[in-house]
Amino acid sequence: MSKRESPEHSRPPAPAAWKVPMVAAAVATALCCALKLWADVTTFGDEEFWLPLGLLLAIPVAVWMVLIAVGCVRYANWWRLGLLVPLLVVATVALAGFAVPGRIGWQLARSDMDRAAAECDTLQSGQSDSSYRSAAIGVYEFHHIESGGGGECEFYLSKHYPGVRSGFLYLPNAAAPVSDIDHEYVSLGDSWYYFRA
Repeated sequence: MSKRESPEHSRPPAPAAWKVPMVAAAVATALCCALKLWADVTTFGDEEFWLPLGLLLAIPVAVWMVLIAVGCVRYANWWRLGLLVPLLVVATVALAGFAVPGRIGWQLARSDMDRAAAECDTLQSGQSDSSYRSAAIGVYEFHHIESGGGGECEFYLSKHYPGVRSGFLYLPNAAAPVSDIDHEYVSLGDSWYYFRA
């Protein structure tokens, strides 16, 4: 009794005309995901980038879906290249969801931020209520920096200018801030907090 060939083995391998656009879709997806991860590195967590990311991903994902449908029906071993796009998207969502890029950005800037907090009074950039000077510290670009009593220092990220709503807070001698409906605080250790309003 002869073995019957499985449908997968009876189909031809995927040609270059299928592989090239599949690789292009994967590369475009990887670039979009890298943009999201870099946005999270430089702002700790860029929640507002999810919508533009979805719009950026629409074309490569649409191309990927068409190619997957064709590959499923016509070619053997289509899934090897076909898994790249969903793996990239899932990895990006998981990394962003667990704030991994934000934590990496924080570690890259940590020593610079410690020095800036120690010099907060001299770094405070507001000359008046309407005049601010931006500052680059580590991987971050700040719209302005404000000092407070007891060594407190607030660093407002430029990302959301003119409605600056996120940044870093240094509270060396105060109780930890508590998150509520209007404000979220993430402890970064050693009197440092990320805040988002």
